[in-house]
Amino acid sequence: MDNYLENQLNELGEAINDAIQESPDVQKILDRIRATGNEVMLAIEASITKDEAPPSLDKHPRKISIEDRLKEFSNEDRKFLQSLNIKLDSDE
Repeated sequence: MDNYLENQLNELGEAINDAIQESPDVQKILDRIRATGNEVMLAIEASITKDEAPPSLDKHPRKISIEDRLKEFSNEDRKFLQSLNIKLDSDE
């Protein structure tokens, strides 16, 4: 792992730790557990993966017309959009 990535992971760990330490809800729960005579150790695992070809860098994006894209919407998609007061051209 290169130094830049290692530094980023360390910063992420510190930020998560700070957020946990500053959370009153987390502290209340930890205090309740400690009151039973137990101690808590939280562990978070981060995995790093590399994308071979991120979609935003695709050199040949798929070209689909709006009409064809609208055909891909399911009834559930349409109902959800309508619940948000979003109308599709084909819904008129």
